[in-house]
Amino acid sequence: LPGRAARAQDAASRPNLAERRAIEAYLRDRWPAQLQAIRAAARFPVVVELDRDTLFLPGQAEAYGSDDYLGKVVVQPLVRALTRIAADEAGREALRNGLSSISIAYDEATAPASNYAAGLSFEDGALSINWKPYSNVDDISPRTEALVSLLEKEL
Repeated sequence: LPGRAARAQDAASRPNLAERRAIEAYLRDRWPAQLQAIRAAARFPVVVELDRDTLFLPGQAEAYGSDDYLGKVVVQPLVRALTRIAADEAGREALRNGLSSISIAYDEATAPASNYAAGLSFEDGALSINWKPYSNVDDISPRTEALVSLLEKEL
């Protein structure tokens, strides 16, 4: 029965109820403040896209709301990097004129384990971040440096 196998595969790749609830709780309770912090650091309301289909890994629902899940891995380094870039008028102008959007996603096949620069790209004003959630949570500084280096080069 090919239909049954396809449905089973779709169900396996889809978050279960506990995961969906945890994702919704994160998006409701944590993400708004994190998004506000990113925009405040950039000094303008930059578009930020959070790929909920790839970032919330199966079996880790209990961790989604933890600062270790996305906060320390993506948000804090991004806020620190944007704050450094926007420290003077030249940096603020470069961000306003050169950064159109930020995309945060996770692709297991291409996300680096610790070479954080390899998980970043900047094209046509769009910054893309591809880092594994809930991993190497204390590597805030190396991630920040990778972001600053890329933004200083591209803006």
